[in-house]
Amino acid sequence: MALPKLNSTPKYEMKIPSTGETIRFRPFLIKEEKSMLIAAESGDNRTVLLSLLDTLKACCDNEVNESKLSTFDIEYMFLQLRAKSVGETTKIGVKCGHCDHTNTIEINIEDIQIKAPKGDKLVKLTDNIEVELDYPKFSDILNSNIDQKTTASETLFKMMNFVFKTVITNDERINLKEVNQEELTEFIESMDSKQFSKVKDFIDGIPKLKHSYELECESCKTNIKGDMEGLANFLS
Repeated sequence: MALPKLNSTPKYEMKIPSTGETIRFRPFLIKEEKSMLIAAESGDNRTVLLSLLDTLKACCDNEVNESKLSTFDIEYMFLQLRAKSVGETTKIGVKCGHCDHTNTIEINIEDIQIKAPKGDKLVKLTDNIEVELDYPKFSDILNSNIDQKTTASETLFKMMNFVFKTVITNDERINLKEVNQEELTEFIESMDSKQFSKVKDFIDGIPKLKHSYELECESCKTNIKGDMEGLANFLS
């Protein structure tokens, strides 16, 4: 005698931020949650990211291609998946900088949106040279070895390698996928501070999960304002 099915797995829809494509998905089940818990316990950043990606692929009807989707696409998609699987709200601790008391705030995950700016991603470096930039893909981060121990400076230079897509001169258009890493590194390191700053501004402007909050500390009544950024802050 076959066991009955416990869940009818309802389907929901969400839009991918960078493309506007609507995809259908189901909530994750215990088998996927178990894999994610094991990955989290490993403490290895790459293992956690792969588990997150595997869960999305298992739950989405549409293809989830890590080499085409940006980092913020994947983070947003997983957050929406988490909302339908675990609950639309999450409680997050906010420490008061005045008295060190940890306050608890409740956030509606579905209120967190990401808007991917449309338009030109060309940056003029000289009168004769422009670079075409693009947002890093999730596969870039998977293979980057960026983790909690990576310094801000190291992360910035790694990200530089991911955002450069094309170099455009008066005579040619160079696809940087066809350029070896040594040559690309030499090109990046030959920029002056003003040119470097233009690319850094692009990286700093990469869309991310963000929630602004304001509250009064329960202990000392100090007014607290701030922003929460990044997927990890919304998973509890």
